[in-house]
Amino acid sequence: MSLEDELRSVGRSAVIPPVDDALKATVLTRVADIPVRKRLRDRWRAFLAGFLVLLAGLALTPPVRAAVAEWLRIGGVQAQPVGSGPSTAPPVPTVAGHLSLEQAAQTAGFTPKLPRELGAPTGVEASKGFVATSWNGIRLEQFQSGIEPMYIKQYYGTIDYISDINAFWFKTPHDLVLVDKRIVRIAGPTLVWERNGVTFRLEGVDRARAVALASGTS
Repeated sequence: MSLEDELRSVGRSAVIPPVDDALKATVLTRVADIPVRKRLRDRWRAFLAGFLVLLAGLALTPPVRAAVAEWLRIGGVQAQPVGSGPSTAPPVPTVAGHLSLEQAAQTAGFTPKLPRELGAPTGVEASKGFVATSWNGIRLEQFQSGIEPMYIKQYYGTIDYISDINAFWFKTPHDLVLVDKRIVRIAGPTLVWERNGVTFRLEGVDRARAVALASGTS
């Protein structure tokens, strides 16, 4: 059964309890006194709340849960769950280029943001819409989020959502696919987040350090 069929089935099976006539009259009277703009805003909030409840219920159905996971898009990164993956990852690739940050900004078309704690990077490379930097085993990539993903992360297990910085932690080694060039490499645990239309990938540190560095990126 497809996801669309699952959703239609849930809609058809939803049970709406009867509403007391007095309650309906009271609600209609109060709604009539609310300005149109506020009614529209409240209607949107009600729709969003109902949609979230629906997703919570759908999460209990394994086929739908899998499909929802495949939808996860973090800026320019598409998260794709797989049944298994690599158990280890090689060292983080070092950025070999030595552009200045000004040169990188001119090439990429945006000003790169860096973790303040790490200081000046030892390597800087850039192409249109993309900047890569590294510091002694730590790699930070940042790129403009487009309609199509730049990377596909074929992960297994679970992804941790870090609400404080609106980021996702890929806790296990995984295949990282560069979509345009069909290049695949094994990446280690990685933090991914998006800010102001730019996607960030931070690799080479543990979760706590990654969160701290992401929080201090400016």
